[in-house]
Amino acid sequence: MHALTRRDLLRAAGTLSAALMVAPTTALGQAQDALRVWRYKGQAASFLDLAGQAQTPYPITWVDTPGGNLVLEALRSGDLDYAYMSEIPPIFAALAGAPPVLIASFEGDANDTGLVVKRDSGIRQVQDLRGKSISYVRGTNTHYFVLNLLARNGLTTADITPVPLPIQDALTAFRNGHIDCVAAGGISGLQAVSQMDGVMLDNVSQYYSGNYVIATTAAALADPARRARIGDFLAREKATWAWVQAHPEAWAERSQALTGIDRALYLQQFEQRSRPLRLTAVNAAALDSQQAVADLFLANRLIRERVDVRALWREEFTSLLNS
Repeated sequence: MHALTRRDLLRAAGTLSAALMVAPTTALGQAQDALRVWRYKGQAASFLDLAGQAQTPYPITWVDTPGGNLVLEALRSGDLDYAYMSEIPPIFAALAGAPPVLIASFEGDANDTGLVVKRDSGIRQVQDLRGKSISYVRGTNTHYFVLNLLARNGLTTADITPVPLPIQDALTAFRNGHIDCVAAGGISGLQAVSQMDGVMLDNVSQYYSGNYVIATTAAALADPARRARIGDFLAREKATWAWVQAHPEAWAERSQALTGIDRALYLQQFEQRSRPLRLTAVNAAALDSQQAVADLFLANRLIRERVDVRALWREEFTSLLNS
């Protein structure tokens, strides 16, 4: 994998423009007072109405573009004000000279991602992975998980056969026996276990961070009106995740309606969580977690220089999120 470059971002800009032209919910010509929020199926935006948080005193322009570079480019170009993402994209964006501003940490499930192997594969511990093929999604938390799993057990990618694939392609390859293991989390991991004769490798969840971030831009924070809307939406997202924690049945029902995946798997996912999902202010644990990701990517030559992640964060909303 190569580091994200300015060329990557410019290429993404062209794709983003086309995506925004065909998506009616993301017309950029809407009123200037709208808060432009990236919406991803299964995240807080999918449950705002159930949590009683959907009636904002300002309009929202939902940006339904795919993730990754497109979201970074939308932030960079000023077409997006608020986005949820993993710890990893801001690291690459910083090296490309277009870092977002990180304003909150989302504590996800530390048990969310694991390594799924075939039940009869003979793989029982990490050392059994030598010579095996392992799939992950390049440049994501599952990539970090695999690198961390190997490094903490005296292995490197030279000891395995890395197979970077999108998760649906990886699950198909795993189902058909073309790869030995797949790094998967959430519903994807449960599907691999329940429907593909898979089993989670024991004692590896500690190699996954589970942390995500909320990103905005310096320009958005410099505008008092937009800054106020961002703060309000942060409070609504925090309240929505608290609602999810208190209403797993309703959350599972909505999740099934969104994806077509049986609610029972969502309830199983909920019951297996290592901690409640919650939005928090900037904190030392979040900074340490993201720095560990950046440093491991550097050690594996996936980025060209060290990134000090502290420069990405601002404590604009600490009081609001701690209240």
